[in-house]
Amino acid sequence: MRFAYFGRTSDEDAQDPSLSIPRQLASCEAIVNPLGDAIVAHYWDVESGRKLLDVRGEGANAARFNISTPRDGGINDLIRDASTGRFDAVIVESIDRVSRMTADSTRVERELEQAGVSLFAADEPLNTNATSILTRRVKQGIAEWYVRDLMEKSRRGMEESVRQGWHTGGRAPYGYMLQEHPHPNPSKAREGKHKHRLVIDPVRAPVVLMIFEDYCVRRIGLGAICNKLNRNIEKYPPPVPNRKDENGLPHTWSRSVINAILRNPKYTGFNVWGRNDKRKGHQIRPRDQWVWSATPTQEPIVSRELFDMVEERAQRNTRAMKSGMPREQRTHKTPTGRLYPLRGRVRCGMCGYHMEGSHQKGSNWYRCQYVYRRGAAAATVADHPKVHGIKEQRLLDPILDFLSRRVFGPDRLRLLRDELAASTASTWEEHSADVDRLESELATLNRSLRAQTLRLEEHEDPTHPIVALATERIVELSTRKGAVTDALEALKKKRPAGHHPDEILSMLDAVPDLRQTLKTAADDELAEIFRAFDVRVSYDKTRQVIDLAATIAPELLPVLPDNDSDRPEERSQDNGVAGAGFEPATFGL
Repeated sequence: MRFAYFGRTSDEDAQDPSLSIPRQLASCEAIVNPLGDAIVAHYWDVESGRKLLDVRGEGANAARFNISTPRDGGINDLIRDASTGRFDAVIVESIDRVSRMTADSTRVERELEQAGVSLFAADEPLNTNATSILTRRVKQGIAEWYVRDLMEKSRRGMEESVRQGWHTGGRAPYGYMLQEHPHPNPSKAREGKHKHRLVIDPVRAPVVLMIFEDYCVRRIGLGAICNKLNRNIEKYPPPVPNRKDENGLPHTWSRSVINAILRNPKYTGFNVWGRNDKRKGHQIRPRDQWVWSATPTQEPIVSRELFDMVEERAQRNTRAMKSGMPREQRTHKTPTGRLYPLRGRVRCGMCGYHMEGSHQKGSNWYRCQYVYRRGAAAATVADHPKVHGIKEQRLLDPILDFLSRRVFGPDRLRLLRDELAASTASTWEEHSADVDRLESELATLNRSLRAQTLRLEEHEDPTHPIVALATERIVELSTRKGAVTDALEALKKKRPAGHHPDEILSMLDAVPDLRQTLKTAADDELAEIFRAFDVRVSYDKTRQVIDLAATIAPELLPVLPDNDSDRPEERSQDNGVAGAGFEPATFGL
């Protein structure tokens, strides 16, 4: 039988993927190889087993983790390839490697079964009788219970840490600093671990108090406060942005940062945890679900009454908006009911923000929201244009030309081949050259061994000097042959990161020609094409440059019949080569 191996491990903070993934593979090979079967494909993920199945496979990066095991994809690639006939069964070290959630684990098992592929575990019997299925279901339930029980205990421990006044991790809120304390657990203290409490930052704490007073007492809006702070960055130093918000521009204040400060109850001196709801579509939990310390645990920056005034003003704004009355501060309203084909696909090349659709003078435009988010003063500090937009047609013309030439045009393969020659192709050429060199040396060694064997056959006298020399030379050649064979096998297993240039070219060659469709497509059809090819646009107004990129995914390729008559009928379709992406060159305006 031909097996596909699947492995999974959590990120590097919990385990070492460079050890765990190969170890899991070795456990599977120890079961498969003695039976005379072989593992012909390798799939693995580096991510939590509780992650939703539909978004699995995004955490693995062989180059980042330096994992020696080759990778043909993640869990979703495994499910997709099951119907191609590439393998007959899947093997994992244990069933919880598929998922820590019973529903997702059984879903994978069912989808593989429908493709005619069985799922086995190295720690279970290689059969599918009733007893083995019952055992597996019990193990899946235990795996889900274990992780949920661990989460519940961890949460209770975190809540107790909050009540005792300890900072629960992460960066200190703006206006506070972290004060280090020896860990109360002696064993962890011996390991050099510490815990932290919050103390006043004498430079930034007055800025926090001023923001609260401006908003609640002086009735100044967020935009005006933002401009006030950005006009004097040295006096009012802005918070250091998160890594995902870094854009190369000078740090400035934004409306969202000010709003986050106004909503943070830690400035009242109480230790609070559990405000943020990390579920998709949720932001802040209701107040009654927050975990508060019984008494203040750090010096307060604002009073509890001043903090409550923020919520009172927000509620007044909400009531005024519902009744049609003017609000205390202006807000930006996006027109509804209008289609923007490039919605969510255009970014500002300077600050990295998404550009928002806007209909002006009978045409669609895309505008950068930097000034709205941070104010005119921030734009001056960052040397960012105050008015930054581009007409939709000025984007659509180069995008359609780009797709027609680079994705659908007759010269697309030549253009991509030229780019690959200067990028991934060089790595693959080195890999292929090393394989050819070792294979050539192995062939030379085999010829030399044969020659020495023939010399032995020419002399019947075992004491003849030629026999002794030939025997010694055979030992040397055999030793070298073993080393070269091992090196060659290891090299073939360790594929370079990414996909072979020929695979990428094959995928692009299989994309259907949609040039005529582009010429007559309506806005909704263009939006669907842009979504399918994940078109991404970056517009830099100062340099007058548009950067364009598109991605070719296996789902876009037509399904062709397989001519291999030896394969079972239910596995007679091929979805093409494994996924690959490319980012073509820059287009100037």
